Amino acid sequence: MSGHRVAGGVSVLGGVCVVAASIPARWFGPMPTDSYVFDPLTYSPLWIERTVIPAVSTAAVLLTLAGLVALFHRDRERMARWHRWFAVVALVGAALVGFTTVLLASNGEGDPTGTLNVLFAVLLGLIGLVLAGPGLLAWGIGYLRTGRRPLGAVLAGGVAVPVVLVVTAVALDADFGGLGGIPVSLPVALLAVGVGYDLWVRAV
Repeated sequence: MSGHRVAGGVSVLGGVCVVAASIPARWFGPMPTDSYVFDPLTYSPLWIERTVIPAVSTAAVLLTLAGLVALFHRDRERMARWHRWFAVVALVGAALVGFTTVLLASNGEGDPTGTLNVLFAVLLGLIGLVLAGPGLLAWGIGYLRTGRRPLGAVLAGGVAVPVVLVVTAVALDADFGGLGGIPVSLPVALLAVGVGYDLWVRAV
């Protein structure tokens, strides 16, 4: 089995993790009361929120990033210069988002440097999003221009659709009810699955 096919499977798994990380913890039961003492070894929705979701979020970002890196590695020689540079920008942004996710997930409670870590992570995350958003959009448009419509659509749509959903929700002062972040995460999950599928069927 080629390395690109392995990366395709990894990317698909990343898409599954994206959706899993966005499932609201309250779906697993009522949240504990204020008097509850958190025990990381005890199953509860709070344990899922503080322990499981950060780990799954980290896996989602890193696995999806691995798929994008493999996609760039496979196609870079056939890409136009502008297309290649936007792909590089997207990868740098995605890497910063991945580092941010790892930093936030590893931030321990009660750590005196925790606040500085969070602020640093948020700054890096914002820079990463500013780079990854336009980069992925242009990367997808490049594939659309060369006739690779499914791949181009998932790359561009994985960025454009969540932005439209968030902007619409803010403009209408609405939310997604009990769905949490699932509506926003689905296009990102489709991006990861679409990249994985393309890597699998076009291994060389």
